[in-house]
Amino acid sequence: MTALGGLLRMLGEMHGADAPEREEGRFFAFSARAFALAAVAALLFALAAGFVAWPLHPLAAMAIGVAGATILLVLGAIWLWMMLPTVRRFAGFAAAIELERARFERLFSKMPDIGILYDKNGVSIQVNASAQALFGDGDADCTGRPFFEYVASEQREYGARYFSRALTGEVVEFETVALGIQDRRIPVWATLVPVVGAGEIVGVFWLAKDLRPLRVLEREVLYETERFRSLFDINHEPMLQFGADRLITRANAAFERISGYGSGELIGATSALFSPEGTENIRENTYRRVMAGEAFESESQLRCKDGRVLPVMTALIPMARGTEIEGYYLVIRDLSAQRMFERREELTREKLRELYRLATVPQEELEPLLARVLDFGRRMLGMEIGYVLGIDGDDFVVRARGGSGRFAIGERVPIARAISRHVLESEEPLVINDIRESSMRNDVATDGEPWRCFLGAPISVEGIRFGCLAFSSKYLREAPFDANDFDFVKLMAALLGSAFERDRRARTLGDLALRDPLTGLANRTMLAQRLEREIAHARRNGGELGILFLDLDGFKDVNDRFGHAVGDRLLAEVGRRLLGVVRGDELVARIGGDEFVVVLNDLRSDSLERCTERIERALTQPYTESELAVGVSIGSAVLGLDGHDPSSLLGVADAKMYRAKQARRSAGVR
Repeated sequence: MTALGGLLRMLGEMHGADAPEREEGRFFAFSARAFALAAVAALLFALAAGFVAWPLHPLAAMAIGVAGATILLVLGAIWLWMMLPTVRRFAGFAAAIELERARFERLFSKMPDIGILYDKNGVSIQVNASAQALFGDGDADCTGRPFFEYVASEQREYGARYFSRALTGEVVEFETVALGIQDRRIPVWATLVPVVGAGEIVGVFWLAKDLRPLRVLEREVLYETERFRSLFDINHEPMLQFGADRLITRANAAFERISGYGSGELIGATSALFSPEGTENIRENTYRRVMAGEAFESESQLRCKDGRVLPVMTALIPMARGTEIEGYYLVIRDLSAQRMFERREELTREKLRELYRLATVPQEELEPLLARVLDFGRRMLGMEIGYVLGIDGDDFVVRARGGSGRFAIGERVPIARAISRHVLESEEPLVINDIRESSMRNDVATDGEPWRCFLGAPISVEGIRFGCLAFSSKYLREAPFDANDFDFVKLMAALLGSAFERDRRARTLGDLALRDPLTGLANRTMLAQRLEREIAHARRNGGELGILFLDLDGFKDVNDRFGHAVGDRLLAEVGRRLLGVVRGDELVARIGGDEFVVVLNDLRSDSLERCTERIERALTQPYTESELAVGVSIGSAVLGLDGHDPSSLLGVADAKMYRAKQARRSAGVR
């Protein structure tokens, strides 16, 4: 834009900036007029003299004419000799102007920015291709339009003011909103350049840069900035940003928390602030590597403000712009918890291996697992007796026993008289190295108890107190219980809690696999299993077995009008009504949608007809969930008469139900 503005100014001031050429031009014009006057005077003189002398002496008249012509030639030769350098300079000057004009035309027409040339009245007289594409309507020429038509209405007052300033000779730059085709708003950066000709301003050139790509770039930069802020400032990992001069330029909140240093102390400091003494060579080596463009991790130490030294894993990441490394990022991960865990893991490695081995016992062997855990715990802790106690009301129930304890499996112990009640109250392991030296020596639970030391931990199943794991011995240990023993009994309690949870979940899943989750009735799988057993039982005992296949009428209308939630509640109510009209040993199943099956295992005491009547009366009663009437179509099948296996019985009952439904529809009954 600056180069084009300079070219415009040069073209506009071409005639006014070269004062010597202008003087030379005026002299050239004056001399040309003087030569013309002299030539005319000489010609008139020669003609007059020739006219007067011709009657007197023709030869003299001819001589006078020749003399006049000679004078004209001599004057012309003298003028050409004097003016030839000026003519050559004028020719060169004209060629230069033409060259610059051609360059301007090429630049004006080919440049990607908007270019419009206005006269002094603000009317466009020339536009380039970019301006034509934005402001022109198809192939129509967009010249002859006033300046304000190219600018949004709210910007026109400012635009007129800037245009007036350009007419005074000032180059004006400003941001505005241009109006394109179909009033499309285009943000632009505009420059108004005065065009000067013959020493005065003859027009204004408007050069505008479309800012839409810049706005897109700004949004992308803002997005990337927010991403960086999320990655750096809000990251839970401590992070620092260093410049190439090794000074900290940025620190996130996580680093301030772990180190104890505030941002005011960190910004502008070096890593020596939090590095242990004697690590200068290490810091120098890591700096050279990261500034060479290498990203790497290494274990190190972090000296906190309070003097603590933490083991950390540091990651150094070069901060590159193109091929130049401008600095680097330092990401820190605190290894304190990991190191502590590794030490504890080393101390309890053998115990954990055994616990994991015990945890691989198949779930159906829960009782043997309890026994193995107790035996393993007694052996590792050096204790005589171990119990797994479950809570049942106000009592502990012995679920498992290891060793020769006084309580048998299944025996109940009042919680109020058990030392393990303290485990439940505190929800933490209870450690007693010697009951005689303990503050609990007068506890009611110690009356008549032969044990001296005790270690117990609570067992929770799905976050709810289930019971406790307890070890005791009448002999003192060689060494008091330590943190490893404390953690070990917690792990065993957690293992048992997990085992009980898996056992409970397996039982629940087994029940869910055979039940319809909406109504609680038997599902298709349970129906098939039960039918097989009932058919086998009827054959052995000579019983009579029948089934009823039910399908609700009008249920789709309920779903369509009131929604599936109301439909689900109506299905649940149907299930409850069916259970209310059959005997307790008869099976009711929902096999899908609004289809139900009732298995009658003794037709001698309850006929198909009577059961069908009860079901129809129960299901055709009004429902609180729906004001629409709901009916039922029922088909029946009898073992031996309609089939000999579950598939054939269900098929016959289904077909009869379908015929009953068709008959009800034909009769207009719902």
